[in-house]
Amino acid sequence: TLYAKWTAIPNKTVTFDNNGGSGTMTAQVTNVATDLTANTFTRNGYTFSGWNTAADGTGTTYAEAASYAFTANTT
Repeated sequence: TLYAKWTAIPNKTVTFDNNGGSGTMTAQVTNVATDLTANTFTRNGYTFSGWNTAADGTGTTYAEAASYAFTANTT
């Protein structure tokens, strides 16, 4: 008999920053590809256009509820 040996994949964390908006969101933690939590932040005079890994929008862009691989921590 052979038994499968398993090694846990470490969890990764996505931290959500309101980037000048209002509100808070709980960080999302997992170790498998998962859709990002829907935005709950608000900002007067603005509409939410998606997530980005850089505050100035020059990083990697993710659409609302897009899948994230959770292979790295990010804000």
